[in-house]
Amino acid sequence: MGIAMSDEQLNKLVANLPGVVKAVADQAKSVAEIARAKLAAHRHDGHAEVTVTHGDVDSFVNLIDRKGKQNAAAAIEFGHVSKNGKHTPGLYIITGAAGLPRRLPKKAR
Repeated sequence: MGIAMSDEQLNKLVANLPGVVKAVADQAKSVAEIARAKLAAHRHDGHAEVTVTHGDVDSFVNLIDRKGKQNAAAAIEFGHVSKNGKHTPGLYIITGAAGLPRRLPKKAR
């Protein structure tokens, strides 16, 4: 007879397995390497960089710009409109490196 577990309990069990935590960290490292190459191809100046941070079980790939304008990383990723109304499209550095779609499915909007 098996052990009865809720979905939440099973998720917590699997997410904390050492092999799973390592695989998630390795995937974040791979995504970050791709993102760094994408950023380098577009960065002429500025201070934006790609970093990886790790939680207890998750890893995060971040686009940060500590020395630049506020929200510069968001503008790099998703685009922006300048004061004169000119639209600059986003580069989708992290989104593209992770293989994610640029737009959310209609159900998620």
